[in-house]
Amino acid sequence: MRARMVFTNRQRLALDYDRFSGGIFNPSLAIHAGAMWGLARCEPHDQAERNADQTLNFLPPQAVLFRLDESFTVTEAHYDLQFENFPELPWRAEDYRLFVFQNRLYCTHTLWVQGYNLGMGLSLVNLREHTITLINHIQLYGVSVQPVEKNWVMIPDKHSLHCLYSFFPEYILTKISDLETAQFEFQDRIVPGFLSNGLENRLVSNSTVPQRKGDYWWMLVHQKNAEHVYHDYLVQLDAESLRPVQISSHPVISGGDCEGFWRGFLTVYSLLINDDQVIVSFGEGDRYAGVATASITEFTATPMQPLRSA
Repeated sequence: MRARMVFTNRQRLALDYDRFSGGIFNPSLAIHAGAMWGLARCEPHDQAERNADQTLNFLPPQAVLFRLDESFTVTEAHYDLQFENFPELPWRAEDYRLFVFQNRLYCTHTLWVQGYNLGMGLSLVNLREHTITLINHIQLYGVSVQPVEKNWVMIPDKHSLHCLYSFFPEYILTKISDLETAQFEFQDRIVPGFLSNGLENRLVSNSTVPQRKGDYWWMLVHQKNAEHVYHDYLVQLDAESLRPVQISSHPVISGGDCEGFWRGFLTVYSLLINDDQVIVSFGEGDRYAGVATASITEFTATPMQPLRSA
């Protein structure tokens, strides 16, 4: 019998999808300044159109900054978001992941300049001015960075900021050395050993910024199977070492039945633990933005397996 997934009550966010024929999707959420805020990608052209005409990838970027109430109703949506301090050449940003560090709201995102991949950018989000200001592209010293990267996530503690570069086949962790220039230094590298939980022995990517609860940080990681269906697994990180110690025995949320352009693409971008409720946000079919919830009791009762490391 297939295990029941934790996040089953998927709900589409009421954003202005008619405004963008290529979709509003891949939303990331964070709780800041007493409210739940989200940031999502807006596309005037879908992926097939952008593949056919590469110049469409470098139109002026668009994104929406929005606010949600406790029932996930959109109470504010700002489509006039301004990008500041970005390159002068045509550029592109996507895959936003919000996080709060030392009472300021930041995001990471991919950063491409036409003809050149800069990697990941670190930016500051201003809720009052509706701006995203690029601090710098993230520089990881002591890490061999691959040519194309999309899924670095931050681990924001009270006094330190870490960047988790990869999860598997190598778990590679870095630590901030200079926030003003987005420089990080290598800290740790291990090889996690998977058990029989359905994950294949190939790339597993980071999905969400880890969230602290009790003695652990909690995060989601994902793997896309041969049918291009995304499956997300829950991971526990040790609070002190930040090394992974357990992974869920089964996916906690999966695609395969998505509406939009791609049935398999349920792409998770944030995990929030808000009192007794756990929230994930995701893109559906590269077309829509959604959320799903679970009780903290159900979430922490997820069957887990230990992760051995080499």
